Amino acid sequence: MKSKFLHTCFLILVVSVLLDCKTKLDLGDESKLPVISTLFNNRMLLLLKGTYATDNPLDWNELNNGTGDLYVDSQGEGLDPTMTLTSLPKAGNLPIFLDIGEVRISSKYLKGLNELTQIRDTVDSNKFWDYIAPNRQVFCTVTYSFDNNTCTESNGILKANDFFTGIGAQFPSNDPSAETLSWEQAYASGQPWLGREYYYAAIYFRSLVTGYALDAGIPVRGRFDNRTIVNGLNIVPRNNYVAGTTTAEKSNIVPKLFPALFTQLPTQSVQSDMRIRDGFDPYILEVRVNLKENLMLHSYTSSRSTTVTYVGVSDIFSDHKGEGDAGGNILTRARVIYPEVASSLTISGGGNSLLHYYGIFRFQETEYLNVLPLAATPAKQNAKIKYLNPGTYKVVCLGDLSKRDGYPDTVVRETAFTIPDYPFRQTYDVALSCP
Repeated sequence: MKSKFLHTCFLILVVSVLLDCKTKLDLGDESKLPVISTLFNNRMLLLLKGTYATDNPLDWNELNNGTGDLYVDSQGEGLDPTMTLTSLPKAGNLPIFLDIGEVRISSKYLKGLNELTQIRDTVDSNKFWDYIAPNRQVFCTVTYSFDNNTCTESNGILKANDFFTGIGAQFPSNDPSAETLSWEQAYASGQPWLGREYYYAAIYFRSLVTGYALDAGIPVRGRFDNRTIVNGLNIVPRNNYVAGTTTAEKSNIVPKLFPALFTQLPTQSVQSDMRIRDGFDPYILEVRVNLKENLMLHSYTSSRSTTVTYVGVSDIFSDHKGEGDAGGNILTRARVIYPEVASSLTISGGGNSLLHYYGIFRFQETEYLNVLPLAATPAKQNAKIKYLNPGTYKVVCLGDLSKRDGYPDTVVRETAFTIPDYPFRQTYDVALSCP
């Protein structure tokens, strides 16, 4: 009888503790109830980065060759309408507000070809995607209301800092590692390892507001998180389609920021950095977009025949000449990092040019300019890359030379190197003059 009584008391105590459980998230931000993803995600840390470089990206005041200025699109006849640039801020003082709906990955290679145009309905979508991070996150470089808002309540100012400084903003996530191939499936497919290969990663931008926008010289009143933003414009609609896309064509195209999509190329999967192995070793899923280094002023003529000036993304791949659409210039890349076995790389030969980068690519990769590097860092003295899985790579010196817009468009020189399987967590040296 006494044993039953003690057992009952123990159960009551356990239930009481669980009901009052608190979980610390995102560098000390504490919630009143446990977040569901933290209860079963024991392996994966999901990090989002808004930079071309994975490691030590340029500071805000180093952008645009050390001026810290926003880039300005070409203006004049046949180009962007003449802009109004009253009280133009430096890039580092530009308010930026991000509302990210979720992050997804997929292992269904054939179904995702042609930029997801084969995904026609909810059934297709549910079969295609692994919904690893379905919880909306709001980041902001400054607050947007005097009272509490979603950004301040979720530690979004710190997350925005991590997003733009290369640390990486932590995003609450589920662990997809349970979705792996069995020994039988792996053997049948000729796969020599247990786990799963992922070919797609997607960031769903609900809203991306940049805090400088004028309509006929008057600050635009936009909205973010159901709050009024003065002098701010949601640029997601501007970046969903390439300039010149017709209304008819848009009905057959997946918007480019919903989601911002990474599609792993065949040459990138030879020594894959998108494999989630079976087991218990922790890993990082890093997903990034080139935003910080590529902020550019654009303009277009509104339906009221006024000139709207706003901060968007530079004309890297698709020229914008005053159209309402200015998309096609944001790239995404994802990689899986295993910190327990990953090594670091120190690169000597950097000349401290603010126009050059060291880009790290798998040895089989031949495309350097129209994709983001697997890893990258500015070409400074003793540049360092923090995490590289074992394998053979190329380090490429890349320069923003032919068209100054913050994005490297010129290959200067390259060299190969190898990270061995063993020993783990070493620092390796490679030399490459840049520029």
